[in-house]
Amino acid sequence: MKSNNLGLPILGGLLAAVAGAAIWAIIAILTEYEIGIVAWAIGGLSGLAVIFFAKQEVNNAHQFIAVISSLLGIFLGKYFIFGYYFNNGDLAGLVAGETIVYFQQFFSSFFEFIDIIFILLAVVTAWQLPGKLVKEATPVNSNAEAAE
Repeated sequence: MKSNNLGLPILGGLLAAVAGAAIWAIIAILTEYEIGIVAWAIGGLSGLAVIFFAKQEVNNAHQFIAVISSLLGIFLGKYFIFGYYFNNGDLAGLVAGETIVYFQQFFSSFFEFIDIIFILLAVVTAWQLPGKLVKEATPVNSNAEAAE
């Protein structure tokens, strides 16, 4: 019997989003370049986290959680990168009201065409990964099906 408990998968997706965002920000700050494939990886990380916390019992709600988590991770990554440079490397400034206001004000300018492509790839990956991995992990027993 499948469990409808979504609390742990939501927590897992949120953890993946924050971890992915932090990793992306660190890479972008160290290299002084936003590597778009990391945004795509956030989609995969979100999907894997949801699968793990759902204990392989995945349905459409879990896929939706993975997609929302991947989008949150990408937007948080963009915010962390912006906040770091906006506050001249002062991490305490990430939670300052001024940083949040400026990020909202210039939100659309942080996304170029290539960013949209990687966001779409992240969303598709986050949606498909839970379903595909669970289907591959589920053994097909043709003898049991024939007996029914």
